[in-house]
Amino acid sequence: MEEHDGNGMDEDLGFLDEVVGAAGCSVCAQLKREGPADRNYTVMPAVGGGWTMWSAALVRLLRRIGHDPTQAMIISQPGRNDRYVQLLIGHGLAQAEVSSNAYLTGDSRLSEDQEDLLARLGWIQPPAKRAGRRARPTNWTLPLVRGDWQYLVEMFLATIVGVFDFSDLLPVEIRGFLADQPCAKCSWGDELASA
Repeated sequence: MEEHDGNGMDEDLGFLDEVVGAAGCSVCAQLKREGPADRNYTVMPAVGGGWTMWSAALVRLLRRIGHDPTQAMIISQPGRNDRYVQLLIGHGLAQAEVSSNAYLTGDSRLSEDQEDLLARLGWIQPPAKRAGRRARPTNWTLPLVRGDWQYLVEMFLATIVGVFDFSDLLPVEIRGFLADQPCAKCSWGDELASA
């Protein structure tokens, strides 16, 4: 892996980068070496028993991985629109987000009514503008979820069906992969200490 040292020259860190990982955490580096393979699922809910069966399967998946090293998961329906739900999950915690108009274009953009529905469901609206030179727009978020996977899936289902207009007749994609910082300390820090 190459890193930029700020003076216009790139330095190959070789073995050191491999040992400590990009974030400098040896636990994260070890978890990434041993971590689970990427998980990708494509399911058409209508074929598998509808949204009820789909959501039951998602609850089982979250229960299975919810206490493992932190992973990222993205749920989308590319054949329908560009909207998505994403989360970091691991060590008994989850942070969930849904797409905001900062990342959506054309027909995929959310209407004012859809944004109002997100707020009424409990999603927290992204701030109008973030401070800082490298600040990027944010998505809608939920408060930190502490092991209540059933609640999380219910929120996802209400959002993707009731607001995002996902169809049970089209494939839903779920992509899962190990987070960049999978250890408890790096991915959750203070949130884990107060859990």
